Amino acid sequence: MTTRTALAAASLLTDSSAPLIHDAVLCVEGDTITYAGPRGAAPDWAAAEVVDLGDRTLLPGFIDCHVHLGLDPASGTVLTDMEADPDALRQLMLANAQRLLDAGVTTARDLGAPGTMGTEIRDLLPTLPYATPRMQVANAPITVSGGHAAAMGGVADGIDEVRAAVRRRAEEGVDLIKAMSTGGFMTPGSHPSEARYTVDELTAIVEEAHAAGLPVTTHALGSQGIERAVLAGVDCIEHCGWVTQSGTQFDPRVAALIVRQGIAVSPAMNTACTAEHYMCPWDERDAVIDNLSRLIALGATVVAGTDAGIPLVHFERFADCLEVYVDAGMTARQAIASATDVAAQICGLAEVTGRLKPGLSADVVAVDGDVTENIAALHRPRFVMAAGRVHTVRTADLETGDADSRDRIRRSLATGAGRHRAATTA
Repeated sequence: MTTRTALAAASLLTDSSAPLIHDAVLCVEGDTITYAGPRGAAPDWAAAEVVDLGDRTLLPGFIDCHVHLGLDPASGTVLTDMEADPDALRQLMLANAQRLLDAGVTTARDLGAPGTMGTEIRDLLPTLPYATPRMQVANAPITVSGGHAAAMGGVADGIDEVRAAVRRRAEEGVDLIKAMSTGGFMTPGSHPSEARYTVDELTAIVEEAHAAGLPVTTHALGSQGIERAVLAGVDCIEHCGWVTQSGTQFDPRVAALIVRQGIAVSPAMNTACTAEHYMCPWDERDAVIDNLSRLIALGATVVAGTDAGIPLVHFERFADCLEVYVDAGMTARQAIASATDVAAQICGLAEVTGRLKPGLSADVVAVDGDVTENIAALHRPRFVMAAGRVHTVRTADLETGDADSRDRIRRSLATGAGRHRAATTA
């Protein structure tokens, strides 16, 4: 027999641009929304099955477009030192999936895990007897020898090898292709400011992926790598940090191309980018926020992504990403959109999730107050449902280190990855 639940709340936000519905009810049958609107027009059965959440706002479950379930944010581990034991890695990934739900994240993209662990965990999660997030996965990212995340097992050099790597991912059943256009801060010596693949190699990745019906996202920190990815026609850019050897330098010409070509950007802003806990190794915070502000002002499609799993970036602190987006000039509704309906569109899930609409998955979050005016309440979800299953939200004090420890991590990442100014001034 299909389970039926009616959730009542003071307010309901069906999608990021919709007006708030007051004294509202959301009806769920099995894993699907069947009604979302005023209490007075709800189905007759709702009155008997209602769960009253009180003075709260119901809104769609969040989407984090960039996570790494296979990393432990408390460990400070770089990508060359990932957990090698498959059973331990599997348990870590399952535990981190539950931590996503604690933040109200009901859908996420895992953009890098060793071998085929991503598809294994994605397929395992729905079979478990409790609420789990929906996952899209890329398995091991495609990268050059010695490149960023090479330890995950996705090394491919040259056009023939990258084409073969994409075909292999398609056979593994991935949801998207992840390629490393530049080095990264968590792979010592990989030089985040420097491009690692040529335009022709990236174009080969895109062509092969699109032929298989798969979108391509790319890790691109440095400006040269960003431009090459744009010229190759990728679907999404992760980070888009405009990193140089001595800081960052926004490139308005390339940014305009990103907007013109409709390429989405997942800047991977997170706890490390907040004013309180800043430790981003790219540049000073004012420069990082200004770069993002300029991209937003140009009208780029920006989606929420946190890079959760890297040092001190906890899965439960998803809302830190949206806080940074607001600091960079987004309205509260725009920030919510980046984590719900806009993210769903970019993930190819617009007819599955991202809105509270009959026929879509019952992915639901309830928070205190009116989040269309102030997103602060998103830090503390009071109720979470994923595909019709209720998740009991756990709260915890998450260690983000003191200022000295954060600064040490920042300098260590920048120096190890070869950002020259950091290496010479640390």
